Amino acid sequence: MRFKGLDLNLLVALDMLLDERNVTRAAQRMNVGQPAMSAALARLRDHFGDDLLAVTGRRLMPTALAETLRQPLREAILQIEAVVGMERNFVPATSQRHFAIEMPDYLVPVLLPVLTRRLSHAAPGIVLELRSPSRDPSALLHKGELDLLITPGIYSDPDYPSEVLASTHLVLVGWADNPDLQQQPSLATVRRLQQAIVPFDRIRLARLLTEDQLELYGGKGRVGLIVPNFSCIPPSLVGTNLISLLDARLAATLIQNLPLVVWDVPIAMPTMDDVMMFHPLRDHDGGLQWLRSELHAATATLG
Repeated sequence: MRFKGLDLNLLVALDMLLDERNVTRAAQRMNVGQPAMSAALARLRDHFGDDLLAVTGRRLMPTALAETLRQPLREAILQIEAVVGMERNFVPATSQRHFAIEMPDYLVPVLLPVLTRRLSHAAPGIVLELRSPSRDPSALLHKGELDLLITPGIYSDPDYPSEVLASTHLVLVGWADNPDLQQQPSLATVRRLQQAIVPFDRIRLARLLTEDQLELYGGKGRVGLIVPNFSCIPPSLVGTNLISLLDARLAATLIQNLPLVVWDVPIAMPTMDDVMMFHPLRDHDGGLQWLRSELHAATATLG
C-alpha cells in the first residue's frame, strides 16, 4: 500500500533498520534477503532525501533526521499492530496466539507449572514463550517484543499500566544440619552468618527497606555466594553454613527433596509486590486480558 508516494512496508523496514543498525540483522528479522533490505534502505533514502543510516567506522549510525523519526515511527507501528491484532472476542479454546512474557526467576518454578497446566486445558493452541529477565524490559514492551512483563514492583515503569500479581514474603533458609539453625535463630546469629544472594539494585531496594533490613538482606562482609538466579540457591546451601532470604513459596517448592530448614526472618521485613506491566495500546486486547486473568487465577491457587 502506498501513502503520499511511499510504500508503507518501507516504514516497517525503516523501523527494523533503526533498531538493529545493521542491514543483515534487519533483513533476518523481516525474513527477506540482504539485497532486498539494502534496496529498501536506498528507496527510503531517496524518499526522505537523507542518508538515515550513515557509516561511522564499522557501524551504521542514525542521522539527526532518523533520530527524530524513530519514536513517532515506533509508536505508529505499534498502534497499527494493536489495531490489527486486537481480539475483543478472544476464544481461548481455538486461539493460535503466541504470547511472549518475562517473569522473575523466583516465580518461574512456582507459577509456571500451574499456569501451563491451566493453559494446556483451556487453550491448547496457544504458544507461551518465557523470556529470561533482561536489563531493559520496558524497551521490549515499547517495541512490541514482549506482550507482558512480570517484575518486582520496585522496577515498575510509570509509563506503562501495571497491576499487582503476587506478593513476596521472605523466609530464612539454610542447611538442616547447620548447628546455628536447630532452632529459630536470633537476629545476632543471622547477622554473623554468611549469606547466598542474587545481585540486586541496592538503591531501589533502599526505597522499600530500612538500613537494618537492607543489611540483613545482603550486608557487606556477610556475602559468601553470589549466583545469577534464586533457583540455584537452595541446593547450594546443603552442606554449608550459608543462609539465604528467599520467597516463601519458592522455598516451599524447592526444598521438598533437600535437607533444608525454613525459619522466620528474625526482623520484620516488608511484603514486596510483583506486578504485571503491558503496553498501554494493548489494554483492550482480549487475548492479553485473558492471559492476565489466567495468571491471577494461577497465583490464587498457590495460596
